Amino acid sequence: MKKGVILSVLKRWNIWENNIDTGIKRKKYLKEIYPYLERKEVLVIKGIRRSGKSTIMQQLMKELVKERNVIKKQLLYLNLEDHNFTQDLKVSLFDTVLKSYLEHTQNKKKVYFFIDEVQRVPGWERWIRTKYDLKENIKFVVSGSSASLLSKDLSTLLTGRNLAFTIRPLSFNELLTFNKKASLQEYLEFGGFPEVVLEQSTSKKLKILQQYFEDIIHKDIIDRHSIRNTKQLINLAHYLIGSAGAKVSINKLSRTFGISKDAIANYINYMTDAYLLFEVPFFSFSAKVKHDVARLPKLYALDNGLINVVNITYSKNEEQMFENTVLIKLLENYRKISYWSDAKSEVDFVVEKRAINVTATDKIPPREWKGLEAFQKRHKQFSTLLITKSTAQENTISLKKFLEEGF
Repeated sequence: MKKGVILSVLKRWNIWENNIDTGIKRKKYLKEIYPYLERKEVLVIKGIRRSGKSTIMQQLMKELVKERNVIKKQLLYLNLEDHNFTQDLKVSLFDTVLKSYLEHTQNKKKVYFFIDEVQRVPGWERWIRTKYDLKENIKFVVSGSSASLLSKDLSTLLTGRNLAFTIRPLSFNELLTFNKKASLQEYLEFGGFPEVVLEQSTSKKLKILQQYFEDIIHKDIIDRHSIRNTKQLINLAHYLIGSAGAKVSINKLSRTFGISKDAIANYINYMTDAYLLFEVPFFSFSAKVKHDVARLPKLYALDNGLINVVNITYSKNEEQMFENTVLIKLLENYRKISYWSDAKSEVDFVVEKRAINVTATDKIPPREWKGLEAFQKRHKQFSTLLITKSTAQENTISLKKFLEEGF
């Protein structure tokens, strides 16, 4: 690729000579990531496609200029999804880009090198590790739409040399900063992807969400893992997203879709790796019980809008939307989330020392309290909470208040 072409592409994306619009600040993530920009570790920003990773990287660059007197020419942003790079996605591109940038800017100070969708270049870890170990005056910030962004065979190269952050679609509180008129109902139905939240037209919201779903399936799963039987995978993805919150039996899915159990397991792993799904395992202090194959995991969608585009009967699935929304909120503060059940009772979520059930009504079904009571009898150190539509009494909280304030 010619240096002149590279430079013209870089000029479009960088703030050296342009005032690039970086949108509404995601303050939560800026506060979390910004303090680490002066540390030596490679910062790895991960998350589902279109959740705002690129925008947050650009916002971090502007913060550096504003708060630390970093000059614009110290910043280098490389977007590997730019179509101009499609035929040159190999590590040599990094050297060419870096050389073109330095020749153009004549920067002699520290370089802040932001690389967007870095996983598109095979072996990127090795290149960055080399620069890191040579102690070159470069701070790397990379992003990608994969939970396992570091490839298995190269992950050890950056062990102890990277700090990872996960970006998710807007929380309910963030949604209100993007659109003060937004309602809880809109969040339940259309989720928190920034572009979807900012779009006013319902039909356009659905169109955008459908495109996101297809992009995740094709770019982050089918293309990345070279899937041949794409129809089977797409059908499975529709089913799993549409039944978010249900227990998942690989044996049953194998019979239903006519796919081998190994393929089903791989496909589910690919979907969780692409942040399309999140797996909630069975709760137990016993590793033997927790990993018992009979204790089926539950799968949730990481944005309610995706459920909506694969399941057109939203009005009949309000319970599912409530439960999925609670899961998304819990992910803001907890890494370990489980569920529990026995022959007669069930608890939707177990986090730290609390058992939680969710209901989309104020006429609370007895089974909700029964499940919490059955769990607490076995685990007396746990408190209980019931999240309801609007009821506020002892050990209960409305969904809206829970999303705004947490526990």
